[in-house]
Order: sequence, then C-alpha cells, then structure tokens
Amino acid sequence: MKTCFIALIGLSVATVDGAATPETKSKWNSPGFKQANSMGGGETPIPKSGKFRVLVLMGQSNMTGSARAKNLKPPYTERHDRIRIWANGRWEYFVPTNRFGPGVSLAHQLADFWPEDTTGIIKISIGGTGIRAFEKDWSFERADRTFDGKKGPLYQDLMNAAAEAMKISDPEFNAFVWKQGGADGTKKDLAHEYFDTFTQLVTDLRTDLGAPDLPVIVPVNMNEEELLETIMAGASDQQLAEAKKSAEVEPQNKSEFLGMLVAHMENNPYPEIDKRMKKGDSIKGLLGWEWHGAPAMDLPGMNIVAEGDATINGRTVGQYSATLYDGPKDNVVFNAATIWWANGLSSPPGHVNPSRHGVQQQGPDERVKQITHNLFQRFINS
Repeated sequence: MKTCFIALIGLSVATVDGAATPETKSKWNSPGFKQANSMGGGETPIPKSGKFRVLVLMGQSNMTGSARAKNLKPPYTERHDRIRIWANGRWEYFVPTNRFGPGVSLAHQLADFWPEDTTGIIKISIGGTGIRAFEKDWSFERADRTFDGKKGPLYQDLMNAAAEAMKISDPEFNAFVWKQGGADGTKKDLAHEYFDTFTQLVTDLRTDLGAPDLPVIVPVNMNEEELLETIMAGASDQQLAEAKKSAEVEPQNKSEFLGMLVAHMENNPYPEIDKRMKKGDSIKGLLGWEWHGAPAMDLPGMNIVAEGDATINGRTVGQYSATLYDGPKDNVVFNAATIWWANGLSSPPGHVNPSRHGVQQQGPDERVKQITHNLFQRFINS
C-alpha cells in the first residue's frame, strides 16, 4: 500500500508583539483555506515520537465535501492525539464543526494503519474550481477560463502552508490526493488540455515538496455494479475461483458477490496492472506486416502519438507512425498504423495469433485495451 498524506500549505505568519499582522492574517484566510480553517479544533503540538506523515488534498466540491459535522459520531467528533490539520496558519486538531469531505475518514483510517505515527492533512479546495486555478504558473486570465480568477493562486496557498509547516515541524510528504475535474468538462479545449495540465501539476508538486516519488491518488466514485465490473475485469479466472472457494457462504446476489471479492482481495491483493505508457515504452509484436507511415503533417490537427522502426526479420525497412487527427468538424480519426490492433484486444476461442517476417503477435494486452477505451471516450465527448 502506498502511503498517503494530506497537506494544506500556507504562508508563515509574521508577528508584531506576538500578534499576526493584518497582511499575514489575510493570507491564511484566502479562499483556498476557508474550509480547512473551519475544521481546526485548536492549536496543538506535534508528537515527537514516530513520523509525521502529511497528505496534500486538493480539488473542487467532491474534495471539499458537503456532509454535515452534526451527523458525525465519535471518534470523528473528538480530538485525536495523532491527527492534525493545517488550519488558521498552524497545526490544529482535526475536528470538523460545519461541513467536511473525505479527509476526515481518510485521516482516521491512516491513524489506525500507522499506530506509531502522526497523520497530518494540508487541504486546499474550493467547489466548482477548474484545474487552471491550481497550477503553479498561475495567471488570472488562465484561471478565469473557468471563472476562477478571483480565487487567487491556490498553488501558492499550498506552497505557503508547506513552507511554514516545515519551519515548525518535520513533515514527511507521503501522498497527493486529487479530486477534481467537473469544472473542466464544460468546454472541449479545457478537457483536451486537462491531462497535460494535471501532469505538470504533479511534476511541480513533487519538485517543490522535495518528494520526487510522491504517490498520486485520484479517487473515483463507483456504484456497486461498476466496482464489481472493474474488479472482475482485473481478476484472473484463478483469482475468482480462489475467492469463491474462500467464501464461508455462497453469495446469492451481486452485492454479496462484491463483498466476497473485496474480502478476498484484502487478504490476497490482486497485482495492479499499470496501463499507463510513457515516452519510450513499446508493445511487443503489435506492428503487423502492413503498416502506415509518413502521415500528412501539413493537415492542421494531425498528431503523431506513436512511432518507431518497422522491421522485417530484424532489418529496418521504414518508420511507422500512429496518428490522431482532430478534424475541422469535431471529427476524430485514429490511425493505429497496424492491422494487428484487434489482436491486442481479444483472442476468441480457436484464434491463433499471427506471425510474419520474424514478428509474433503477443495477443491481448491491457495497455491496448486501455488506449482503445480512452479513444472511444474521446469519440463520445467530441
């Protein structure tokens, strides 16, 4: 399990005769800190024993949350000796008094998971806010593309809090938790820019927090049926058989079946399949004996998404280029550059993977499936 930390970052508080100046008070009362400030339960020192594990939480309404604190029950309504939140320019007990989001249960679960350590939360979130309001290279004009210019540079809020937190404590940043996206789905250009903008946000956070391997957590909301489908898609026939065998009572419906799988996974974690690809990665045996190259790059909207050497028995005979073309009428054209793409998606009974010119097709690949899924999502949204 990767560790998680929630961090709210703010500016150091300059003092005159022991009191915060109006300027620094206003910095800690910026829109990004508003909800976190309401969840502070009084200033408290950080325990000197164990690690101080800090999580950074950022996002819009689903991260902010709208649950009412009056409906909470102990221990969530009580001060916890090993849970802190950055509020009002200092570390405080984490005790919600108004509205709250996912950080409350997350902090308590991590406190149980790390019984010798202290968990800290730094949270910057505002409902209905686009990702441009969170970027390091902030500008009013970019943030205002989603009408967020007046909320100010939220990334700077975070960095201010982190800097002050490191002055008064010894935080170990363990994770970045991000729950946002809806505000950027209103316009096609914002949606198309989202992945690159988020990637840059993660890169900047890892650099500025001094945590190059900082885990990134993006929670996804699913109903029981969607969660069951996701688990089933990632589990092998052997794992499903083992889960059924381990069940004390045979499940009678989907809900019970899901509970059985989750219980089995807690004791026997299913290996995660990384479906992401980065520059330099390749999928073995995917290029068939018919391939496409030399795309018409003079066409506006033509983009090369993958390229490399085409070979015959180890001898390079040309270059292939897979392309994605955003046409002039909101049309999208994907050219996989190979006739073997379908073999990366499935292998029906009786199917034999082809072999030609020294290349053996490898059969279904989770990365090909994910790329195809992403592609069809783009078709739907175009």
